[in-house]
Amino acid sequence: MKKIITPFWLKTVTGLALVLALTGCQDKPTVTDPDAAMRAAGYARAPVITGIEQAGSDMVVVTGDTIPNARVRFAYGDQRAIGVTADSKGRFRAELPIGTQGGIYDLSAGDLGRLMHADGRLFIPPGMPQKAILMRPGAPSFPVVPHASQLLVADYDSAGAFALAGRVTPKTAVNLVVDGVRVRQMSDDTGYFSAIMQIPSPTQGAVVADVSVQVGDTSWTRTISVTSATGEGDRITAIPKGWRVDWMLPGGGIQTTLVF
Repeated sequence: MKKIITPFWLKTVTGLALVLALTGCQDKPTVTDPDAAMRAAGYARAPVITGIEQAGSDMVVVTGDTIPNARVRFAYGDQRAIGVTADSKGRFRAELPIGTQGGIYDLSAGDLGRLMHADGRLFIPPGMPQKAILMRPGAPSFPVVPHASQLLVADYDSAGAFALAGRVTPKTAVNLVVDGVRVRQMSDDTGYFSAIMQIPSPTQGAVVADVSVQVGDTSWTRTISVTSATGEGDRITAIPKGWRVDWMLPGGGIQTTLVF
């Protein structure tokens, strides 16, 4: 039996949460509107994605929520961006171009000079918006679409820190087996689960991991090839039954995400 070591850099996150950024301390007037109260208290709400739909072969429509009337920005590609304005209830809708390999987008929203970033970088696979994820630095990826069944995501770095996440039936036991090492998790009320472990560093050579997922009477397996990222910048590569994304971390370095 292999020993499971929990890496310090990788933490389990059980759901897409409301992200609050403290922006200052000051006298706060009494207000009744929740969003206005948050702003008066010195807090700002990060943008949250609520839906993604395919709109033709080269376009996707992303909807979400943020602070009312905030300016929402999707940065992508080589210093390109698309901006929209949220309505009076904080809802926004953006039409984004997507390539044949899929797309990586950095979502942010501006409110009264404050910039709030989404909880990760958005990856949308080509023709499969239901498998869109937020790729999070130092944490398991988060599937955007609720109740997307049999979605499996693996994240790893050059040190061999490794995480699995996905969506299955809500409130269900999930049995994961990675090269003989068993991990048991319980999915939350949206079906999200995640697990963390350690594997040999890919810098010492390619690592092939056989991953098995069992939920009730249903099971499926994936063979994951863990190899070091080469080059700089973001890169999307098609792999058997999925996609590999090598993406730049804010503080430098590369994290690799595999979506099945």
